[in-house]
Amino acid sequence: MKVLLKDLTGITERKAFEIDEEHLEVKDNIFLKGLKDVKGYIAFYYDLSEKLFIDYHLEGSMICPDAITLEDVEVPFTVGEDREVVTKENEEGFYLIDGMELNELVIYIVSPEAPISVEKKGETMYYSGDGWTIQSEEEYNKHSRERIDPRLEK
Repeated sequence: MKVLLKDLTGITERKAFEIDEEHLEVKDNIFLKGLKDVKGYIAFYYDLSEKLFIDYHLEGSMICPDAITLEDVEVPFTVGEDREVVTKENEEGFYLIDGMELNELVIYIVSPEAPISVEKKGETMYYSGDGWTIQSEEEYNKHSRERIDPRLEK
């Protein structure tokens, strides 16, 4: 379903959309792969000053990549806000893009809440990977003494 500004112009009552999505895939976001079990609502209404406002409350799980292994990690989220709707990006308020799909609107609302770095829970320590290892200072110093400076090697 598309959310059109012309459909919201002059509404007399609160216009609410119930959200109940099992899975939403997110594209072009390195911190967020998708959303899972999203429930809540998004509502539009006019206040006494005749300005359009958005009110939403969404809950669910974000599927984010693990910072080390890039495996999927579920991160619970709850977002809710009540803000004025604006139609220009540089204005202060909730910027609503005309003709946005409802699922896109949910992703647009939740995306800023995605954590930059997530690690899978547990006591898993990674001591090596593709071309790297974690060493103690003593191991590093021992290895450094054994290696000849490439400039002096000849």
